[in-house]
Amino acid sequence: MTKMKKHKSLLLILTCAITGTCFQPAKAQTEPVNIKQAIDIAFANNYGLQADSLNMAVTSYQNKQLLSGYLPQVSSSSKFNYNMKLASQMLPGAFAGQPGKDYVPVQFGTKYDAGNGIQVTQNLYRKDLLIRLRAQDLYSGIARTQYNLTKEDLIYKVAGAFYDLQSSAENIRSTQADYKNLKDILSIAKAQFEHGTLKKIDYESLQINVANKQSQLSRYQTDYDAQLYYFRYLLGVPADAALNINDSIVLLPELTVSIDILSSQREDIHLTRQMIQSKQVEMNSIRAEGLPQVSTYLKYSYQTQFSSAGKMFDSYYGSGSSTVGLSVTVSIFDGNNRKNRVNVARTQLQQLKWQSDYLHQQARTELLSSIQKLNTSREQFNINAQNLVLAEKVFNSRKALYTEGVTTLVELLDAENELTQARNLYIQSLISVQTGTLDLHKANGTLLTDFIKSL
Repeated sequence: MTKMKKHKSLLLILTCAITGTCFQPAKAQTEPVNIKQAIDIAFANNYGLQADSLNMAVTSYQNKQLLSGYLPQVSSSSKFNYNMKLASQMLPGAFAGQPGKDYVPVQFGTKYDAGNGIQVTQNLYRKDLLIRLRAQDLYSGIARTQYNLTKEDLIYKVAGAFYDLQSSAENIRSTQADYKNLKDILSIAKAQFEHGTLKKIDYESLQINVANKQSQLSRYQTDYDAQLYYFRYLLGVPADAALNINDSIVLLPELTVSIDILSSQREDIHLTRQMIQSKQVEMNSIRAEGLPQVSTYLKYSYQTQFSSAGKMFDSYYGSGSSTVGLSVTVSIFDGNNRKNRVNVARTQLQQLKWQSDYLHQQARTELLSSIQKLNTSREQFNINAQNLVLAEKVFNSRKALYTEGVTTLVELLDAENELTQARNLYIQSLISVQTGTLDLHKANGTLLTDFIKSL
């Protein structure tokens, strides 16, 4: 397949996966998908990844929300009152024209009053808000790191499921080969039985072995179908989508791993550093709330008072007022609210530091364990590959000798069992190398970089 055809194939697969319009029930056949294409489809369609990607948009809006604290705040208000009964105020009688009385009740106000006002406020200095504004890049970085962790987890799951499917496909192929070998032996045994050179019980025993192998083949196929449903789920495509994988296993390149750069590559370790910085920002912001806060304001209002509704818009019943001012607010005592919040944040900061130390130890342990496991898997793979070649040679020799009547059926079946075991061990070691390489990339923090490039 040319490079251009591969690109066209991937584009078609991605288009089908995204729109869902060209996925037909599993009866239809599609071009096999390799692991790189599968990961690309999962990136485009997995609902969990899509949901997590929105956290970056949420963080962007939260940063804008912080910025709004240093932008002008404008508000307006309107009122209309109908005073059903005017309140009275006691005035000296001499003032009210009744000198014979000490106090006389006098009503003040009008039956109606209305007003409109506008207020503009602007923060000039708020240290707590400035501290959080300067940490906007940190908050955005935390969201990106969390998103990368979700992508890494998806890559790991998709690759693991892909290798499981390849393993099952290899088991099916090897079992089909074993089934064919047993059927060939059964054909020879049938001729021997009919000529009286083979006991009936041996012939029937061989029939049972053939039936058992057929049943095993059916079970492997059922397991493969179940794994394929889960694989479609990870990719975010319909459960009945026609999706086939490229089940030809190709060994991944060997890795050169450095323990020294481990902490700079793993996203989870990077996230703990960011969370520690974020908690320190939170503590500084809480402390800064006790510093003076300076703001300026402008107020303008217009009020009218009238005795009948028809005079509402008469200009000589109204009056306006305006105020410009500077406000300084200093918190003197808040019931130890800030102190307790700082104590909570300080405790959480210490938790994060211990969790970071624990994560470093865990990462180093995972890396060393993965290296040893992969090296062992490669050694076993080389041994099993040589053993498989030898087992095939022995079986073919036994089969030829059995056809000539030189060897017994038991010896041939033993050779067939040895070949089956050799194939199974070879497949297991082959997949162990693949999954071991995947685990090493995960432990080394290179799933999004070197692993993707190696596919």
